[in-house]
Amino acid sequence: MNGKTNGFATPGALIVLLAMVLFASPLSAAENGAAELHVGVGVAPVQTLFELFTDITLATLSFGTIEPTTETENATLFVEYARPMGDMSQLVMHVDYTRYQKRYEVQSTGTVAGNVTDDFYTLMLGVKRYYVRTGSFGLFLELMGGVSMLQSQTDIDELETNSSVLIAYQITPLGLRLGDRFALDLSVGLGYKGLVGLGASYAF
Repeated sequence: MNGKTNGFATPGALIVLLAMVLFASPLSAAENGAAELHVGVGVAPVQTLFELFTDITLATLSFGTIEPTTETENATLFVEYARPMGDMSQLVMHVDYTRYQKRYEVQSTGTVAGNVTDDFYTLMLGVKRYYVRTGSFGLFLELMGGVSMLQSQTDIDELETNSSVLIAYQITPLGLRLGDRFALDLSVGLGYKGLVGLGASYAF
């Protein structure tokens, strides 16, 4: 379904190097505030459009004889580490995972043609900028970019596993943070994190 590639090494190594710098650089909590750890889930990420495109491609290549009958889209699970860059901005490292499982049938007979499982492993770096941050209330935007490794396994013709590298991004024009050391986050945007993200964070 997807061609094999070895292109992950260069962009992946760059992102990992930047992440190491992010973790290794000293944190001045007294000057810039505290670091934060976020965990959460996202729904309707841009990978859903990728899956729709692959369904259309497979149906076209099979001249309409094979079509998806069931599809399971799991919520995107993400972890983020954020550290301050001044009073109103943070540098963010984002890691997430999501899975799509589909079953295809032969349209004319209704027999099972096979199954496809797509796993997306995404690593992004970005910036969070607060419009407002007072006490336990905050409004923010996020911009992130990075890479996503797609591992696709199918048994439609024969058991085959392919890997692809995709450019990952997230544009979040509006996010809401409620809480102090412990907080809840709600965000709306477009990208690999999802249209809507809900999470919890801890400042330390």
